[in-house]
Amino acid sequence: MNKLAGGVIGVVIVAAAGMTGAMYWSGLQAERWYEEALAEGSKGGNVKLSTVRYQRGVFSSQIMTRVDIPPTESGADSSFSIRQTVYHGPWPLAGWGTSGVPMQMTGAVVRATLDPESSAWTRQLAKWYGNQEPVVAFSQIAFDGASSTRITMPTLTLNDVEDLKSLNYSGLQGQFQVGPKVATVQGNLTVTSLEFVGKPEAASDGQPATGSEQVKLRDLALTVDQRQGPFNLLFGESSFKIAELRAQDQTPGSTFAMTGLSVTGVLTQQGSQQVAGELRIKADQITADQQSGNGSLHLALRHLDGPTLEKLQQWQQKASSPADDPKALLTLMKTLLAGKPEFMLDSQAKMTQGDWQGKLTLNFQDFDEAKVLQDTSGVLGALEKGLAHVEASKNLVETLLTDQIADQLQSHAEAQQPPVDPQMLQNMAATQATQQLQGLITDGFIQLDGDRYKTIARFEGGKLFVNDKEIPLTPPAGSAEMPLHQP
Repeated sequence: MNKLAGGVIGVVIVAAAGMTGAMYWSGLQAERWYEEALAEGSKGGNVKLSTVRYQRGVFSSQIMTRVDIPPTESGADSSFSIRQTVYHGPWPLAGWGTSGVPMQMTGAVVRATLDPESSAWTRQLAKWYGNQEPVVAFSQIAFDGASSTRITMPTLTLNDVEDLKSLNYSGLQGQFQVGPKVATVQGNLTVTSLEFVGKPEAASDGQPATGSEQVKLRDLALTVDQRQGPFNLLFGESSFKIAELRAQDQTPGSTFAMTGLSVTGVLTQQGSQQVAGELRIKADQITADQQSGNGSLHLALRHLDGPTLEKLQQWQQKASSPADDPKALLTLMKTLLAGKPEFMLDSQAKMTQGDWQGKLTLNFQDFDEAKVLQDTSGVLGALEKGLAHVEASKNLVETLLTDQIADQLQSHAEAQQPPVDPQMLQNMAATQATQQLQGLITDGFIQLDGDRYKTIARFEGGKLFVNDKEIPLTPPAGSAEMPLHQP
C-alpha cells in the first residue's frame, strides 16, 4: 500500500470517528432538548407528559412518551402515547431513505407518530387507516434548540363501517416554528373538509327508527404568532376560524348551522408592569332551534399587573390553587387590583325577530382587607365604578320570553290528561310574558322607548342605579331580610 492510499484511509477513519463522535454528542443534546420540551409541555393545564422509555443509541434514539389527559365527566379517557425516533445530527444519516428526513446539517430530526396500542381511540384510528399512519410529525431541531415541525394526517374515506354510514376527511396539514427556549411560536394548521353520516338507529319497542347524525365542516384554520415577553408570558395573537359547520342529530328538524366563525385572542404589554388581553368572537350566520342570525362578542381585560399574572401562572404550573393559601391569594388580589384593572364586554346580534346590543364596563380598585374579613359584602369595595347598557327590539324580547314561558308550561302540561291545547298554552305564555315585562317597567328596571326595550345600570360611590333609580345593595339597618317563600 503506497503512502497516498494509506493517507486517504487514515483521513476516512479519522472522519468516520469524528462523525460518530459528533452523532453521539448530538444524541446527548437531543436528550436534553427532549427533557426541556417535556418540562415545558407539562406546564399549566391538566395535561401531563411523562417518559415511558428512552433508548439512546449512537446514530438514533427511540422514545415512548405518555400524554395523560383527565377523563371527561362521562368517563371517556383520551390519554395516549407517542412514538418518537430521533435521528442524531449533525447529518441524520440514520434516517437515510426515510421519507421526510432532510439530509442536511442540523442538530437532530425527530419523527413522531401515535402508538396505536396506547388507547381505545388510537386503536380505532389505526384500524380505520389500515396500513397508513394516522398522524406523522417531523421536527427539525437546530443546534440552538429552535425547531421547525411539519404535521400531516392523510385523507380518509370510509363507507358502511361500524356506526358510520360514510366519512370523508381531507386530512390535516400543519407547520410550526418554535424559537430557542420557546422564545417565539409561529405556525398554522388547516383542515379543508370533514363530512360524516352516522347510521340511523333501528326501531325498537314499537318506536320508529330515528334519523342519522350528520356533520359537515369546511375550511378549519388555526394560526399562532406569539413571542416570549416579560413575566414569562407569550404575547401576540392566536386565531381559530371555521368557514362552515353544519350538524344534525337524530331528531328530525334539529339542525345547527354556522358560517364565518372566527375566534381571536391577543395578549399585549401595557407599559413596563401591565398587560392587556382581548378575545373577539364573530359569526356571519348561526341557525339553531329555529332561530337564525349573526353576532359578535368582544371581551377585554386591561391594566393587569404582569408580576401577579406570572405568580398565578406559576401556581397553575405547580398544579396547586391560590385558594389553598387564602392569605397569599388576598395579597395577590390586592396587588392585582392596585393597578385599577378594567373589564369590558361588548356584544351584539341580529336575529330574524330583531336585534340586541349590550356593553358592560367594570373598573376595579384596591379594597379594605379588614372589611372583607369582617363581611364578605366588603368585596364590593373592589369595584370602583361600572356601567352597563342593554337594548333590544321589542319583538325579539317578547318572542324569546314567550317561548321560554311556553316551554315551561308545556313541561308541566305533558303529564295532564286530556292533553292541553298547544295554542292555549301559547296564549297563556304570551299573557304571562306581557305581565312580567309590564311589572319590570313599573318597577323601573326596564324602559320601553318606541319599539325597543332599554336598561342602563351604573355603579359608583358604592351605590347601584338602574335607570337612575337607586337599588339598595344591603337591607336597611335593623330590618329583617325578606323571606324567600311566604307561608
